[in-house]
Amino acid sequence: MTPEQFKNLLKTKQNELKQAYARTLPIKVGTEAVNFFRDNIRKEGFVDSKLEKWKPAKRKSNPRHPDRAYGTLLSRRSVLYRSINKRTSPGKVTIYSDVPYAAVHNEGLRAGRGKGFTMPRRQFIGESRELTQKIRETIENEIGRILKG
Repeated sequence: MTPEQFKNLLKTKQNELKQAYARTLPIKVGTEAVNFFRDNIRKEGFVDSKLEKWKPAKRKSNPRHPDRAYGTLLSRRSVLYRSINKRTSPGKVTIYSDVPYAAVHNEGLRAGRGKGFTMPRRQFIGESRELTQKIRETIENEIGRILKG
């Protein structure tokens, strides 16, 4: 390889890394995070270094309740579950839920069901060591693929 070929190869790899940072990685990392947070709802708990189970919904203990079979934050329509989404921009990804009661469940806030009622905290979105590790692996794999390819 001549010095000129090496210079061109470096320029190509630099452009590929810029593209990965600006577009590819936010999409991949965002998809990883959305799947992780949706999985928390399926598991009925929040995974940090281990699964921290939630307090079950009252309807689950009622054998006659029609929605007893669904998970604590799941329902027939799965509105909260499906509301977890991502918004990407160059070098950045934002995970969000656009349903107004998502924060009430995630943070355990006052729910407006009568004086003094506070929803139990059932965190499904937030900082997680396990997610951070998965994101790190995704980034390392993408960079490795670009540099080896």
